[in-house]
Amino acid sequence: MNAKPIAAPMPPTAASGPGPRPTSRSGRPTLDIRFVTRMSRDLADAVAVAARRDGLTAGAWVRRLLLERVALRSDLDARSGRPVHLPNEEVTAISAAVRELASVNAAITLKDGPAARGGLDRARGLLIPILMRHTSR
Repeated sequence: MNAKPIAAPMPPTAASGPGPRPTSRSGRPTLDIRFVTRMSRDLADAVAVAARRDGLTAGAWVRRLLLERVALRSDLDARSGRPVHLPNEEVTAISAAVRELASVNAAITLKDGPAARGGLDRARGLLIPILMRHTSR
């Protein structure tokens, strides 16, 4: 049996060593290392589904998982890159549901049970179709 020696740790590269961090046009620090890995289509699809479920990009989801695994705190790495955009009709429906929930709060304050129940039913009617579409993606 031929045992392979364990490779020594690689020395830090210029990109990860001391010095100024790359920044965006706005002056915020940016992620400066591109890490590419190959994976099966099934794994890539599962990552994409899990990321969408959590409202993140696939890259941000993987970074967060890696941060948990290596027990490292990095706000820059934990931040999501490109946001996951919702269609305008979903944003409109969610906004309407939030307004309905505000009316529920007012109804509860006034001890108006039927109005509170009606507001909850309307909010539920707006949110459930959106949630059902997202669970089927």
